[in-house]
Amino acid sequence: MDKKTVIAVVLSIAILVGWQFLFTPVPPKDPEHTLNETSPAAAPLDNKSQTEALDAALLAEKPAVKLSEPVSIKTDTLEIRFDSDTGDIRSASVFGWKDVDGGEITFNKGGGFNYMRLVTPISSGYGMDVADEENGRRVSFTAKSGDLIVTKEYFIPKGSYLVNTNVRVTNSGSVTLNIPVQVKIGPGLGEGFEESKYIFEGAVISNKKTTERVEADKAKTEELSSPLWAGYTSKYFLFAAASGDFVRGSITPEAGGEVAMAEKAFLVNPGDRAASGFDLYIGPKSYNGLRSLGLGLQSSIDFGWFYFLAIPMLQIMIFFYGIFHNYGVAIICLTVLVKVITLPLTLKGMKSMKAMTKLQPEMLALKEKFKGDPQKLNTATMELYKKHNVNPMSGCLPLLIQIPIFFALYKALLISIELKGAPFFGWLVDLSAKDPYYITPVIMGVTMFIQQKMTPSTADPMQQKIFLAMPIIFTFLFLNFPSGLVIYWLTNNVLSIVQQYIVNKKSA
Repeated sequence: MDKKTVIAVVLSIAILVGWQFLFTPVPPKDPEHTLNETSPAAAPLDNKSQTEALDAALLAEKPAVKLSEPVSIKTDTLEIRFDSDTGDIRSASVFGWKDVDGGEITFNKGGGFNYMRLVTPISSGYGMDVADEENGRRVSFTAKSGDLIVTKEYFIPKGSYLVNTNVRVTNSGSVTLNIPVQVKIGPGLGEGFEESKYIFEGAVISNKKTTERVEADKAKTEELSSPLWAGYTSKYFLFAAASGDFVRGSITPEAGGEVAMAEKAFLVNPGDRAASGFDLYIGPKSYNGLRSLGLGLQSSIDFGWFYFLAIPMLQIMIFFYGIFHNYGVAIICLTVLVKVITLPLTLKGMKSMKAMTKLQPEMLALKEKFKGDPQKLNTATMELYKKHNVNPMSGCLPLLIQIPIFFALYKALLISIELKGAPFFGWLVDLSAKDPYYITPVIMGVTMFIQQKMTPSTADPMQQKIFLAMPIIFTFLFLNFPSGLVIYWLTNNVLSIVQQYIVNKKSA
């Protein structure tokens, strides 16, 4: 990179990091007090019960209900702890990853409330039944109140993070009932999730057009019609309810945090039974995995402004991983590929800078000659460029490519769960974490210094001293960056040194 590129990238990184540090919310802390969102215990329903009465009962202020001892249901991918009295989910663990304390990733670890509340007209008094099936485990909760029988059913497949959920209602009365159902998730994530100032973590609702996120300290309400899903997201994991027939979604401040809610309703005729279902996703935010579900959950991953570059780069990195089975090597291969694609413009920029350096004596002479006349100096300088067929703007072409690519890779590597716990070699055992010994950032700074010394410059002595400080600035910026991102930039520097060496040798 030429000096202008370096200083522009430094400023861009500073803006990116500063913006995220100042304006990205810290993940919400777990509420310190107990929360229970179930509706009040329903009185027996007679034939005079109407839709309005049921809606009012569901949405009214709800008193706290004493929590029952949770019942744990395990598969090979999930452990879900159910409240046996309400049929709601107290907490859920995702197997295969560890939290910051070395335990299983667990939503609502340490929380004294039910994390996912499936709010129906009957709030408690459910009986629990568990059936082991060939492909998974089926957990059912059934309660009766007057003419109404409600069943909450969860099927937890083996080898999957998707829990198929159904609400079945039997109406033995004489009036058609409109049964409203709310799915509420949160507040908070629970203990053990890694906090990040650069990645949003909290309550999210999304439809085909919009994804709403509420910052932890804003205490405001967001609403969305026809949401595809609603839930809670951390940097790498998601707990969400998804359905194609939710009619309303919202995020509301509650109990020191935010609660994500999705709502639907369905009719049950007299003497009939009806059901409505949705899917619960409790698992990792793998872009390909979420997209394959067809539920729109991939929108929970925020790739930033340059998503159109970040997503293909992530796919290419995964492709290389399939060949080499090492994400560090995959990042290096991706960097080489990007360098090859941008090589023509990069070489053009380097040659332009080299030509500008050769014109430096003549440009200094023009400055001395037209010291008091900027207009004539500008005209003479343009004529000099034209005479030697030099375009000073061509040196900016690599810059226009490098900055979007850097930001796209920054986002892709920062939020990619594929890198979580993925080793490279030696001391680099987790490419999503910083280099514990700061070896790679220091080497990167050294390569940047070498690159600076090799790059032609038209700057005056004072500017050159400022440019020489850039490697130090970059080194400190990258000390706490994911080691995967540092490997990308280090590889990029080494390839740029090779390119500059070839250009310098040919132009000698």
